[in-house]
Amino acid sequence: MGSRVMHFAISTRILREINLADESFILGGMAPDVCKNMNAAKSASHFIKIDGNGLAFVDLEGFRAKYLSSAANPFLLGYYSHLISDQIWVDEIYMKKIKWLPQPQKKKAQAQYYRDFWKLNGKLIQHYKLSLPIQPIEQQVSAMDEIQVDLLPELWKDLLFDFDHRHDAMNEPLELLDWQEVVDLLELTVSTCLSDMKEKRYI
Repeated sequence: MGSRVMHFAISTRILREINLADESFILGGMAPDVCKNMNAAKSASHFIKIDGNGLAFVDLEGFRAKYLSSAANPFLLGYYSHLISDQIWVDEIYMKKIKWLPQPQKKKAQAQYYRDFWKLNGKLIQHYKLSLPIQPIEQQVSAMDEIQVDLLPELWKDLLFDFDHRHDAMNEPLELLDWQEVVDLLELTVSTCLSDMKEKRYI
């Protein structure tokens, strides 16, 4: 549920913590969102299932069983971190700020939410001192049933657009989200991903 820049920031922070230079982790950390470039619903690429109460959740166990049971390469671990990130974001932001609002307030909040993503791009790039590789990432990726890996360069172009326009709205006030709340949540996500991957001995 986070933005491209948020996922890029999370992946970059994790790589810095584990001192890993393999940028395929970063590409994996963005890969689930290639569903937009596929013009497909996010349910497959984000391993979304519905629980007994009719609420969506990310099937982390299903992803681990399918892709991490034998070999946990950096691309797949980046993908896994994206799924963890989205579950945290849904629980801490979407469910608390948007999910239960009545219409038309819900529609208004969703619009504010996505405008805030755009406004946050420049702030996050500056705060985390993010930079894109001089050359596009051309690392080995894993074939997956849920995404078209040949469209990942298009997703990368979208991220490049975010970076090129990072100054456009970064000084505008946020409407729904809070800056410190976002930073705290991203840091929580990084620590959760690291703890999970260390516990399962993926890293």
